Amino acid sequence: MSTRSFEALRQRLAATPEGQAEHLAVAFLAQVHARMQAQGMSNTELARRLGTSPAYVTRLFRGSANLSLQTLVKLAQAVGAGLRLSVASAQPTPKTQAAMREARAMAAAHLQATKPQQARQPVRKKVGEKVGKNQ
Repeated sequence: MSTRSFEALRQRLAATPEGQAEHLAVAFLAQVHARMQAQGMSNTELARRLGTSPAYVTRLFRGSANLSLQTLVKLAQAVGAGLRLSVASAQPTPKTQAAMREARAMAAAHLQATKPQQARQPVRKKVGEKVGKNQ
């Protein structure tokens, strides 16, 4: 898929209620993540504050869990913030568009940072084989 057709698809999706909801969820979670980083808070600590499992927090940040208003309020409170909900004009301003791009980048960085690292396989040695640099 070319960049131009991908951008056209993204714009069509952004015009749908589902696309707009996704943008809002990503922006919100990016703000939560930024506050977590500022406080040095891990996903495990956030889960403890929410009274839930770290796996649920991971699902939230990956976008595979539904964000109810109650969940939004709990997340905001867990990072020492509040939630403000308002109705705005349908066309985002250039400043809002830039903030949304930044929020998406932050969310992607969070997902990359919380991606499980591949476990290193232990080095096995044969009987009588020396382990180390001086072999």
